[in-house]
Amino acid sequence: MLVLSRFRLVDRIGEGAGSSVWRAYDERLKRPVGVRLIPLDDPRVQEVRARCADAARVFDRRAVPILDVVDDTETFHLVIVTEWLDSTPFGDYLAARGGEPLPPMEAAALALEVSRYLVAAHEEGATHGHLRPDVVMISDTGEVRIRGLGVDAALYGPLIETTPVLADVHGVGAILYAALTARWPESTEVDGLPGVPFVEGRIPWPSHVVAAVPASLDHIAARALLTTPDPKGSAPFETADDLVEALSSVVARPAAVAPRVRPRRTALRVGSVFVFGSACVGLAGLGVSLLLGLGSGPLVTPREVVSASPTPSNGSPAPSGSPTGAAEQEFPIITVSGFDPYGSDHKENQGQAPAATDTSPTTAWHTSVYKKANMSGKPGVGLLIDLGTTRPVRSVQLRLVGDGTSLSLLATDDPTLAPTKFASMAEATNAGTELLLRVPRAVSTRYVIIWFTLLPPADSFGFQGGVADVRVLG
Repeated sequence: MLVLSRFRLVDRIGEGAGSSVWRAYDERLKRPVGVRLIPLDDPRVQEVRARCADAARVFDRRAVPILDVVDDTETFHLVIVTEWLDSTPFGDYLAARGGEPLPPMEAAALALEVSRYLVAAHEEGATHGHLRPDVVMISDTGEVRIRGLGVDAALYGPLIETTPVLADVHGVGAILYAALTARWPESTEVDGLPGVPFVEGRIPWPSHVVAAVPASLDHIAARALLTTPDPKGSAPFETADDLVEALSSVVARPAAVAPRVRPRRTALRVGSVFVFGSACVGLAGLGVSLLLGLGSGPLVTPREVVSASPTPSNGSPAPSGSPTGAAEQEFPIITVSGFDPYGSDHKENQGQAPAATDTSPTTAWHTSVYKKANMSGKPGVGLLIDLGTTRPVRSVQLRLVGDGTSLSLLATDDPTLAPTKFASMAEATNAGTELLLRVPRAVSTRYVIIWFTLLPPADSFGFQGGVADVRVLG
């Protein structure tokens, strides 16, 4: 069947809430896509259209992007076209572990990724409203992706009766709870995960279900969920930003990493999962991708970005251990400057910025010294690199100051925009001093931003990061 004279429906992935979901093939662009069909006479169609428009404004690497929303008058359906993602729904991911929860730091890292995505969505005025296990996807490279922004709530109703933002906060708490316990914090099964019996009308804390839950994560889950007893002396979380700050402080502590447990490989549940992707991920991928940096090396989860101008890559990835591949070239850096859009003067140690590109091994640009690793709540600071003209960036090689930096590699053609508008190309968590960030497909951009989100400890007087050397490669 051909929809809109372009999208050939290949496999029906599932159906529910009056809609059907398909794996399809775009005959025009020669690529797989996901397609959801909703009858045009469905009374929710107008609301779904509005939520799709909200979702399209959110540019974040964790999104499963909506590519098109069109009325098909021939089949009399609203057609929602999304990126196709080879992935495993989180419910299946947990089910494949045979009822075994994730190690605590993997659970925290997963919840942190979902929280960061929601921060980006909320800043654009969009909310999800219906977070559940099969909304969170684990790609075949270990990336965390979230689908159904706004649309699932329009089709299935809200996850819980409260404000949209608090519903999302509760949803993150539920995802964290599930990751820590392999159970969903409701009384009945959800997406293949067993529920939890109520105790005196409330859901018990995760530590009452699984003994080995760290107190810090136990409290974070309880403060996020609206159905558990509140921790004494701690107010419930009110925003996704609150969750990012709390989870970042836990993930940033390498000493707290639990022993790695190899997941058991069992058959994945199929049949009732409504996803824009396939269940083909290697089950070790999440732990490797999320937690590789929490003790041994950096977490790097690059992906093609949708808000920059991608240029097909003609080169091959560099050999392991080699800083650059044969086809790569180093781009000249015209100017470099300290970048702090949230500060009073929008600069960060501007006088030191040239030290990041002077090739001297003894000089470096440093951030300011902060009392906390998360810069006391500041979204980030960074180094703004001007390449002088648009260049196809494939990788950035860094020599950092201190062990334990978390950062993002951002791209933009207009550095005056808010950082949330920049394209995210790659991330690193708990990196060492030598770091190579690769983008699987070249991104055309003039400006590259090294954006620090968590700083390493600086002796005994606070937290400070820095860049001793940077090379931008294409």
